Amino acid sequence: MLNNSHASDQSGNSVELDVNLEALQESAVSVFHEQCTSIQKLSEGGFHKVYILKMKNDKEYIGRVAFPVYPRWKTESEVAVMEYIRLNTTIPIPKVYYWNSSVNNPVRAEYIFMERLSSSRLCDIWPGLSINKKEMFLLKIIEILLALKKLTFSKVIEIDLFSDERATLSTMEKGPFNTTKEYILAVIRNKIRYYETFKSIDQQEYWIPRYQELCKLVPKYFQDDENKFVLTHGDFHSSNILVNNDEITGIIDWECSGAFPMECLCTYPVWITDNPMMEPTNEEFKENLTLQKFFRDNIIHRDPDFKRIIDNINEKKDEFYSAVFNQEEWKINDSLDELGINNMFTF
Repeated sequence: MLNNSHASDQSGNSVELDVNLEALQESAVSVFHEQCTSIQKLSEGGFHKVYILKMKNDKEYIGRVAFPVYPRWKTESEVAVMEYIRLNTTIPIPKVYYWNSSVNNPVRAEYIFMERLSSSRLCDIWPGLSINKKEMFLLKIIEILLALKKLTFSKVIEIDLFSDERATLSTMEKGPFNTTKEYILAVIRNKIRYYETFKSIDQQEYWIPRYQELCKLVPKYFQDDENKFVLTHGDFHSSNILVNNDEITGIIDWECSGAFPMECLCTYPVWITDNPMMEPTNEEFKENLTLQKFFRDNIIHRDPDFKRIIDNINEKKDEFYSAVFNQEEWKINDSLDELGINNMFTF
């Protein structure tokens, strides 16, 4: 039985997933030593299709089948990060039972077998929670962020530099990088090299001058002594937080995780900030402000270093990060507008 789906790689090109579900079931039998009686699709995202594998003994497991985006690196990195977290923190994560990071297998895709946690997603219950319940969950989120903040690294690399056409360029600066400033500059310079090599003349003439102007702004936002990196989830949204009653039972989807500048971790949870794609009601706006103050006060009480980090991130610096790391051109352009860069090229 085959199941075909499509996703997009980091360049926006469509990639196809041709998975043999019968082979996935057979692999589950081999791993769990029990007959797999059914396989049911649970969800699909930009990186994975997720299946529930039910065994004859009524136990259920998760089978996450990867789209061919960041081949090998993504699967092996995610498994390694989850094991590192399991060994070094008490953050709840699903147990990984087996993984295969090659497409040269009967399933015809990379895949991971992991524990299925019987829980709800925080995003599904959040709107119906009282303000007190929301604050209770924020206190638990603070515990998780503080645990991650202790997992520090002296250097950082960027996964984009090891994928698609970028991996073929010998001139790419791949790191590891010793400071945030060095890292940010390399990311921007690599974007320029990428456009110079793989994009049309029109695209080069539009984007390269803008990235050159971004380079000039780097010293304004980043100092030479910012050299501590922390383990960061990379997609820490309420949809990736599993809860059961009043407990957080699992943090999932670590494929975007890695060692990142401290500011990437020390921010407000995204779901208590205003969504730029949606106009919040007056009540939602007031509640978000209340929750942000609660989060800020409590995390600073636990770790005063957060005050310096959070206060160092203003709207302009947020827009700078967006211009550097966003994939969607319209979002990049919006950030360039806010930074005043696009105005320099208006004739």
